[in-house]
Order: sequence, then structure tokens, then C-alpha cells
Amino acid sequence: VVAARSLVGGILVSPSEAARMGLPVNQDGRRRSLLELIAHPQIGFAALTAHFPQLNDLAPDAREQVEVDAIYAGYLDRQEADIVAFRRDEGLRLPVDLDYAAVGGLSNEVRGKLEAVRPATIGQAARIEGVTAAAITMLLGHLKRTKALKASA
Repeated sequence: VVAARSLVGGILVSPSEAARMGLPVNQDGRRRSLLELIAHPQIGFAALTAHFPQLNDLAPDAREQVEVDAIYAGYLDRQEADIVAFRRDEGLRLPVDLDYAAVGGLSNEVRGKLEAVRPATIGQAARIEGVTAAAITMLLGHLKRTKALKASA
């Protein structure tokens, strides 16, 4: 499977080459790996085997794993970015006098839990049972907006 990923990830195609093959990609000048093309909803693995016969040599299980990897790569990248952002924001201190009623989008249940616990950081707030990722996002947005307002005042 590693060799299959390496093969598919190592072959790059320019937009003009893709167009000559009849593959619908943005003509933005950016070269794309076959792995990226496999993930494209209008291309897929089968469309590439006609142009890259070496793909036919991949074992069926390796081919299937490469397809799965390609399809989910964008989601995994986004999740990784979310994790990095969370780790960056986890230690962000919450003001002791934070008015949770002023944080738009929080449910009454979450607002009540935050007011009862009064977490010191975003990380602590995220670990309170019933406090959702969406609530943390609302809380972060509120903190960044109020910080921006104070900075511009």
C-alpha cells in the first residue's frame, strides 16, 4: 500500500495535460498528483488507468486503499487543521468576568454550565460535559471580537 501511495502521489499532471486527457480540472497552472485527481468526483481511479497503465499493476487491496485515502484526504487535512487550531487556542485564558449571556449562539444549558464552572481556559471549557465544539467556536468568536473591539478603541 505504501508503494501504491508513493506511485500515485508521485505522478504530477499539469492542468493542460489533464485537459488533453479529457480530465476536468481547474486551469489554474497548479500541478496535481494522481492522488488528488482520484479524489475528484468527476475523475476517479478508473478514468486514470487509461492514461497511466502502471496503475493497473496495483493489487486490488492497494488500489482500494489508495482510493479511500484520496477521497478522505481533504477531510483529514481539515481535521488536522482543526486539531492544530484547538491546540493553539486550548490555553487561551478566559476573562474572569466573562459574561456568558453576551456570547451569542450558546444554548441556555451550555451557558449555565460555563457560568457554574467558570473555566479559566478554552481547554477547560471544552472538557466540560455537554459543552459542544460549536459552543467552543462561539466562545472563541466572541473572545476574538471583543479583543478586536478593545484593540480598536
